[in-house]
Amino acid sequence: MTIDGIVGNIVSEINMRLHPRTDGIKYQFERCTFPVTFTRDGYKEADGCIIFLVEPDGKYTVNKFDTRYMDVEDPISKIYHGAYFECDEEPAAMDELIKKVADGVSEK
Repeated sequence: MTIDGIVGNIVSEINMRLHPRTDGIKYQFERCTFPVTFTRDGYKEADGCIIFLVEPDGKYTVNKFDTRYMDVEDPISKIYHGAYFECDEEPAAMDELIKKVADGVSEK
């Protein structure tokens, strides 16, 4: 998946949590993660991943790891994930993806 596709999905979820609907429909959001893996040589899973932890109120944290997602031993990897993204880019694109998500989140 492209960086922009991943960013669009994650930003949409965060913004939906930050700005509850005003038409009477209420969502019951759960704490969840959005792991993002990267590729090397265009097709293999590379060492390095990001896990976005999104709280019910839309606040989020970003955790970067130097290992593949399946090898992450941090307890965050055990939290339910809302979606799992496989990015078409090399791990060098991690910071770009993180910045694009931050830029897309609407605080207002």
